[in-house]
Amino acid sequence: MAKYLACGNVLYDSMREIDGSSMGEHMGGQALYATSGIRVWTRDVKMVTNCGYDFDDAYKPWLLQNGLRLDGINYEQEFTAHVGMQHTESGAYKMIPSESGLIYNEYLQGMMELSFEQIEAQIDSDTKAIYFHVFIPDRVYFRKIDRIREKFGVRFMYEVVYGMDYLPYPYFNVDKLKDAVKIAGLWSLNKNEAVGIFNMPNATDEQIIEKLLEFDCEMCYFRCGDRGAYVVIGNTAYFVPVVHILPSADPTGCGNCSTGAAMAAWCETDGNPLMTGVMAGISAGFNASQAGPWPLYTEEDEAEADRLANELYEKLRKIYKEIPAIEWKRR
Repeated sequence: MAKYLACGNVLYDSMREIDGSSMGEHMGGQALYATSGIRVWTRDVKMVTNCGYDFDDAYKPWLLQNGLRLDGINYEQEFTAHVGMQHTESGAYKMIPSESGLIYNEYLQGMMELSFEQIEAQIDSDTKAIYFHVFIPDRVYFRKIDRIREKFGVRFMYEVVYGMDYLPYPYFNVDKLKDAVKIAGLWSLNKNEAVGIFNMPNATDEQIIEKLLEFDCEMCYFRCGDRGAYVVIGNTAYFVPVVHILPSADPTGCGNCSTGAAMAAWCETDGNPLMTGVMAGISAGFNASQAGPWPLYTEEDEAEADRLANELYEKLRKIYKEIPAIEWKRR
C-alpha cells in the first residue's frame, strides 16, 4: 500500500490575518498538510481521511497531480468540514465563522473522525510509520495503538493538540501524556502547547526541553514557530532554524506538515536527528510559501529539496560535531 500513512481530518479553511483581513478559502486539515510534508521526500505516502463529496473539488485533483493514491479516502457525508480560523498575536488560531457559510460544529467533526479500524485497514507489510493527530491522550485509545505496533511493527507519530481555546481539558494531564508518548514512540508539540501543558507561561526553550527529556520516547519534534524547531532524543536537543523556500505567505499547517515530514525523515535516515530536523524544516518552508499546501511537487522541487537538505545539514554539522557526515539520497 504505502510506507507512510497520514491520518486525520481534512478541512476547507477560511483564513484571516491578525487584523481580520481575509486570506480566502483553501484546502487544509491535518491529514492534508502531513501528506504534503511527507510528499516533499517521497511519493510513498497515503492520506487516510473521512470527507464529504466536495473533497473532489480540490483535494482529489491535488492528490492525483502529485502522484498520490486515493484508496485511503472515505466519503462519509455530503460536505467536507468548512471552518474559519484567524491568526492571533500569540502565533495560535481562534475559530471564526467560515466564509463559505457552511455550518461546522462538534457534531459534524465527530461524524468525520477516523475510527481506528479504518486506520488499521490501511496497514500492510510496506507500512513503516503512521502520523495521527488526536485531542486526548486517552489510555484506552492508546492501548489500541500499542496492539497495532505489536501486530505490524510500525512506528506512530503522535502530534499533540493542546490549545488555550479548547481549555479546560479535564481528561488531559502530564501522566497520561507520558503514557501515550511511550506507546507512540515519536511525538511532536509546539511551544504554545508545551507552555500550557507544563503550566510554564514564561518558559524558555531550554526549560521546556528539560521537561521533554523526562518523557520515555524514541524522538520528540519540538516546534518553535517562525524560529525553527528542535529534535530531542536521549539527553540532546538539535536545533534547526526556520527554512525559507519563498517569502512566507501563510504558516497555516506548517506544524502538521513538518511533523509528518519529521516522521518520514526519521525513518528514511535511520534515526539521524539533525537530518530529520533539516528535512522537516524544508517541508515547512515549502508549505509556508502560499496559502494551502504546495500545489505541485515537480522533479525540480524535489531536486531543490535534496540540495537544501545536504547544504543545511553540512552547515549545522559544524555546530553538532558528533553528528556523522552523510548525504541525503532518495530511496
